[in-house]
Amino acid sequence: MKLPMSGIGDPDQRAPRPDLDAWADALRTAEHGRAYRRSGRGLWETAQWPVAAAVVVALALLTYTRNGWIPLLSGADLGVHEFGHLVFAWAPTIWVQFAGSFMQVALPLVVAAYFWRRRDTFAAIVTLAWAAESLNNVSVYIYDATRMVLPLFNDDGSGAGHDWHNILGELGLLGSTDQLAYLVRGLSAALFVAALALAVHGFARTRP
Repeated sequence: MKLPMSGIGDPDQRAPRPDLDAWADALRTAEHGRAYRRSGRGLWETAQWPVAAAVVVALALLTYTRNGWIPLLSGADLGVHEFGHLVFAWAPTIWVQFAGSFMQVALPLVVAAYFWRRRDTFAAIVTLAWAAESLNNVSVYIYDATRMVLPLFNDDGSGAGHDWHNILGELGLLGSTDQLAYLVRGLSAALFVAALALAVHGFARTRP
């Protein structure tokens, strides 16, 4: 039995020729897009370090010229601080009092460590500066332990809810209030310096 041969050799039945010009245009477009994305990434890899340094310096200036209070950011610190009290509500009273200040510094440090582990150095620098700001906020709170002039959240005006007055009083350290406050502020400054050093180091690595 013979197979029908109709259609073989018929120009209308042949496979269409590939449009090589269209393929070349598509390849050029794809390569241009990849080159554009590479150039964008390369630009940010250099620019992120001056941006990070500027954020650190700006945050440090705001921190040390506003008595430890920065709009929005310090409000977030306060929220984390109160959350710390709630998390440790089961613990002895002195732990609950300390937990607020501990949490507001520990959280940004943990977030900074997370970004550092993921090799997102820019985010790690910014959150390290946040920890430095929050630590200075704690130093202001400690300094007030013997002065009792800061307006406190949910305080009836008696100062009975002043965490650091109660902590240092319980430990018999109220006489060392100022020294402790200056120590914590010094640690805050050290964190700012560390964050700025990371930004400078990152920028230096991008230089030829």
